Amino acid sequence: MEEMNTHDKKEIQELMVRSITSGELNPGEQAKLNSWLLLDAKNQQEYNDLIAVKNLFAHKGLKRPDVDAGWENVRQRISEGSIQVISSARPFSWLRYAAAVVMLVAVGLTVYLSNRTKEQATLMAQVIQPGGNRAELILPDGKRLSLQNKLTIDISGEKNSPIATNKGNVLIYNSTFGQQGFHRLVVPEGGQYEIILPDKSHVWVNSGSELTYKVDFSSAAIREIKLTGEAYFKVAKDKKHPFIVKTEHMDVEAVGTAFNVAAYKGAKYAEATLVEGIVNVSDRQGNKQRMLAGSKIRIESKKPNVLPALQKTVSVYGDYAWKDGVFVFDNMPLVQIMERMSRWYNIKIIFTNTEAKQLRFTGSIEKDKTLNTALKLIGTSTNVKFEIKNETLYITKP
Repeated sequence: MEEMNTHDKKEIQELMVRSITSGELNPGEQAKLNSWLLLDAKNQQEYNDLIAVKNLFAHKGLKRPDVDAGWENVRQRISEGSIQVISSARPFSWLRYAAAVVMLVAVGLTVYLSNRTKEQATLMAQVIQPGGNRAELILPDGKRLSLQNKLTIDISGEKNSPIATNKGNVLIYNSTFGQQGFHRLVVPEGGQYEIILPDKSHVWVNSGSELTYKVDFSSAAIREIKLTGEAYFKVAKDKKHPFIVKTEHMDVEAVGTAFNVAAYKGAKYAEATLVEGIVNVSDRQGNKQRMLAGSKIRIESKKPNVLPALQKTVSVYGDYAWKDGVFVFDNMPLVQIMERMSRWYNIKIIFTNTEAKQLRFTGSIEKDKTLNTALKLIGTSTNVKFEIKNETLYITKP
């Protein structure tokens, strides 16, 4: 990442403080702050630390000094340029020192933190572990093979000829010339898996998804994949054989490119996000739209024959960061966040009131963390109560 100059550092400092104390940022300032937060998980952590301290003092019943005045003093120091140049080795580390000073002068803070910790321990006593690399491969004859991380399996086709190997957490196809039938890769809730197809296209398959494809790609003019759920595709170039991902409401056609498709059964919409190259998206009425890198398109399930205009985006990484082992949320409603997390942690989500659904969160969460850890991070900036009971997560806005 390119190092920021002194002016840019001070501007980001100013935006963070104003965002947390007053929330008075114009759209351009908010976009700049969001872009910085998404650049690095450490940036988001600094911001979350500051929000956590602010929220602690805002809690009902907590006696505190005039924290808002304290934040205003910090803001004035930034405006007057009295904050020293920030070390590139620990960007924005001054925030933690500022937070620590405010915390030390808070009346009764130690007691509050103790009670808060006990309350959270009671509400989330059941620890929910993250998902892992697991899937099931269904062969043409109906045989089912369980695929798991670090499990090596040699897969044979007709006449016992070796056609694929499961190694680590990747299913890799070799020569499949002349093989008949289809393979179906089923990834359960709480799972994910990688696959390298016979044409060397690379696919990452998300939780609760199914991928169906011909064993022998070379015998057809079109490399066709059927998807229910979500997958990220990095397609091997082959102009003579277009690569088509078919879903319930739309098809995505590419030659050699990278894109994400989310088309879960029963979801309110199907969505394609293009990362590299060019693809064509078509609906069930034959309407077609060409996508360029950095754009996305969404078809609503209630209007499956209406192909909308493209949405240009500043950053599309949040749509496919899941394949890299991280959730990235950019001002996303809690209801959408929980849709993703419920699949990964294989847990039922219940909102006990509608107000909680629309609360928004910006941040990144590593997928190898427990659900409990993820919820604590989300809770630092959203006023919600989480309770885990009988493998069900209850979410309430007090």
